[in-house]
Amino acid sequence: MSWIRLLFVLCADGLRRATTGLFLLTWAMLVLGSAASQEKAVGTNVTVTVVDENGHAVPGAQVTITEPGAEPAQLWTDYAGNCRHELRQPEPYSIGVEKAGFYRADESGIDPSLGSVRVEIAHEQIVRQQVNVTASTPGIDTQQVSDQSTMNTPEIVNIPYPTSRDIRNLLPFNAGVVQDETGQVHVAGSETWETLDTMDGFDIRAPEGGSLSLRLSTDAVRTIDEESTRYPAEFGRATGGVIAFYTGMGDNKFRFNATDFIPSFRDLNGIRFDQLVPRFTFSGPLKRDHAWWYDGVETEWDNIYISELPATADTDELVRGSNLVKVQENLTQANFLTAGLLYNNYHSPYDGLSPLTPQESTVKRNTIGWFGYLRDQQSFGGGALLDLGVGLVSIRDGYEPHGSAPYDYTPEQTEGSYFENLSGRSQRLEGTADVYLPPRQWLGRHDVKVGLDVDHIAYDQRQTMAPVSYYGEGPATGGLGPLVRETTFAPAPAFTIDSGEVGAYVEDRWQAAKGWVIEPGVRFDWDEIVRKPLAAPRLAAVYAPPGDKNTTKLSAGIGLYYEHTQLDYLAQTYAGIRYDTYYEADGVTPTGPAEETEFTANDGLLNAPRALNWSVGLERKLPWGIDAGANFMEKRTTRVFTFANENGAAALAGDYLLTNGRDDHYDSEEFDARKYFKNDYTLYVSYAHSSARTNAALDYLPTPSPLGEQQSGPLAWDVPNRVISWGWLPVPLRFLKNRWDFVYLLDEHTGFPYTAVSATQQVIGAANAYRFPDFVNFSPGLEWKFHFRGQYWGLRGVMQNATNAGDPAVVNNVVDSPEFGTFSELEGRAFTARIRLIGTK
Repeated sequence: MSWIRLLFVLCADGLRRATTGLFLLTWAMLVLGSAASQEKAVGTNVTVTVVDENGHAVPGAQVTITEPGAEPAQLWTDYAGNCRHELRQPEPYSIGVEKAGFYRADESGIDPSLGSVRVEIAHEQIVRQQVNVTASTPGIDTQQVSDQSTMNTPEIVNIPYPTSRDIRNLLPFNAGVVQDETGQVHVAGSETWETLDTMDGFDIRAPEGGSLSLRLSTDAVRTIDEESTRYPAEFGRATGGVIAFYTGMGDNKFRFNATDFIPSFRDLNGIRFDQLVPRFTFSGPLKRDHAWWYDGVETEWDNIYISELPATADTDELVRGSNLVKVQENLTQANFLTAGLLYNNYHSPYDGLSPLTPQESTVKRNTIGWFGYLRDQQSFGGGALLDLGVGLVSIRDGYEPHGSAPYDYTPEQTEGSYFENLSGRSQRLEGTADVYLPPRQWLGRHDVKVGLDVDHIAYDQRQTMAPVSYYGEGPATGGLGPLVRETTFAPAPAFTIDSGEVGAYVEDRWQAAKGWVIEPGVRFDWDEIVRKPLAAPRLAAVYAPPGDKNTTKLSAGIGLYYEHTQLDYLAQTYAGIRYDTYYEADGVTPTGPAEETEFTANDGLLNAPRALNWSVGLERKLPWGIDAGANFMEKRTTRVFTFANENGAAALAGDYLLTNGRDDHYDSEEFDARKYFKNDYTLYVSYAHSSARTNAALDYLPTPSPLGEQQSGPLAWDVPNRVISWGWLPVPLRFLKNRWDFVYLLDEHTGFPYTAVSATQQVIGAANAYRFPDFVNFSPGLEWKFHFRGQYWGLRGVMQNATNAGDPAVVNNVVDSPEFGTFSELEGRAFTARIRLIGTK
């Protein structure tokens, strides 16, 4: 609607004016007070400002100040990258700065009369200009309140995760993150769309479905932060957690990198081509010390082979690509302007190919997506910052069947042409404003952050659906069995749905006493569909005993989190009426008239889903330099959207009304240990025991889906037990001259649950009562480092699934089939190779 877009523009303009006015007023009051106190401390106090290679403030950096004859003082930078220290003597001193994901920086012989010192630390690079630079050594972060798990360049580059073309495949190697068979990830037992996925601070979820659909080159990602509990109020409209991607930027050196330009092969019915996924990055200065650019390109050619299908129709040759372009200009030393554009293109001629879905029953799928953003960051005196941003996500997705043959469900597989032809386009226009106030002293130190965000989401769709026939088990000689059910659809109208969302938050980082960090916060949200004001308070704290050489950290927190209104549920109500006719055993005589089913919604009856999440954690440095941790979490998500049959729970047809009747329960205990060695070498292991259950295990849809009385059960991604381990170490053989590294990955977990159905798709027994076999993936490899033409290279080979564990992806869940419970699409053993630049001289 045009009036909503106009409202958004007006709100965005008002948002900027209001936040700027609020900021200037607060800044004036707070900085004047701090300036007065600074006048009294000339010559005794020093302010250390830590920035990266592009001039951005680096919060959370550990600063060590060493004066002659005194114990080193350890400090941490605030939101503006500042920390303050009172010098004990008028002698030259030194400063060391570290933060995970950066190279260490050291300054010595600093004049004590200087009231401020600026230290620059550079991000770790995939290609190092100097091979002998020293990376910061990660450890237990006593200032981090949430359960944040961070993967920086060393983990992104070195973990030999499967199908490394897709950065999503790295995410499950955080404890508590599970990846389903479609490639989507689930954080802390949540639906995919319940997790907030961001790139450089903007929401990049698919606007309509909430999935992590946009892809970017693995080499373009600098850091991935994953949080599932105790995350602060700035993250809103997400009950599951947060996955934040931070991407690269150029600096004053021209850089080029190429990775994975060697094809991989798989051992399935012989050695065959698997995939070719070359990636390239380019970056450098536009104007030295003032402006830079970055370009990360990836392309993909996949040969998806299904051994269970006929030899002439067993492959899908998928093509995909993405390109991320970014530019930054420093207008002044305190004002930065950044622009970015991510483009995606996907083409699959036989999308959905599997042992149960032959080529003729797949679809031709084409997806084009892009995300553009502009961010303006301004810093002010006294340590205040103003961050304004606007971003736009647009995804056009569509698929069409092969031909017009009747679409049939048999107990063994589908036949004929897929029944649905669909095209859809979704957009999200997002505006953000964040104000970081100057630190204040009152019963300790306070770092306050306030923010506003507003967005408009729109989705339009066109859909046509052909009849679907369901058949019982056929004769042993082949052919279709008796017809048991036939489904037809009334014409579905084209439609457009949209919604506006507004959110605001305030949070305080309070260092109440030595060793204590307390984070209270509250968030307010409202949207055009639910139309109810929502307040979500959160409180978390960390205590690290002062003087504890073994670094013990205790964490605890509780918070209320509200979910965004998922437009996909509302889109289901535009599918029209479905007519189901059931047949007698002869396959000819109907058991009665066609049963009508319609999915409806009444916005006025809906409430926003919400989760109460509380947790406690313990971290401690053990002997031999091992960082160990344990975390317990309980999450109760209530009022989740689900369709309920108004004709009664046992009815198969009727009016399915969208309600808030679903409740999900998640409990977990996680244990992990990590050992860091010299030169970035790392070993990691974790064990997680969890339970993800719901009172609405059946997902009703207007298109073909399981039918039956709603019931409780495990969620489809419930994994009670999981062990993860990965690492990379030098091969300890002298004659190899430290040129070989051993890398490995281990992933072992309980198999996913699935539901048994009849030939008519009616649920048999309890929902998700069966499970896939336990999943095991052990993937060892070697990397050879060598010099060639003045460059330092790494050539790596990895044996994916070295034990050749079955790890099936598909199961026949139709009890009427003699193949019920048969697993297929086995993973198989695969050899992958990678060559990459490590550094230049």
